[in-house]
Amino acid sequence: LTDPKLLNGTTVNAMERTKLKITVIAEQLGLSWTELARELQFSVDDINRIRVENPNSLLDQSSALLNLWVSREGKKAKMENLHGALKNIDRADIVKSLEAQAPQVLPETAEEGACRLADCDSALLSPSVVNGKNRLQLALIF
Repeated sequence: LTDPKLLNGTTVNAMERTKLKITVIAEQLGLSWTELARELQFSVDDINRIRVENPNSLLDQSSALLNLWVSREGKKAKMENLHGALKNIDRADIVKSLEAQAPQVLPETAEEGACRLADCDSALLSPSVVNGKNRLQLALIF
């Protein structure tokens, strides 16, 4: 059960683990997404645009923020940068929960940890997928 081999019949590679981590972050951010946005150097206009485009759901707002950050940063979007920003806004609990819930989801080596978020398919952060927790919960079990 500690071997992250299968997720719906596919191998869970570094990119898929990164996508899962981003999904967990989006689910746990809640109202803190605006603080994270400021920490990631987003403007007030960017934050307001995310609010207007996603008026009914904090999860949608969090997902939109993370998608926008990945798009903006491109190849510089790395998980360690996101973890640092979370710690800076006193949300180290999110980083710790990732480690506690699924240590195998967090890569142990620096090389794996450098998986660039820009290489990940941001469609995973769409509300329909994020709200489909069965897939995520299944992935966290393996």
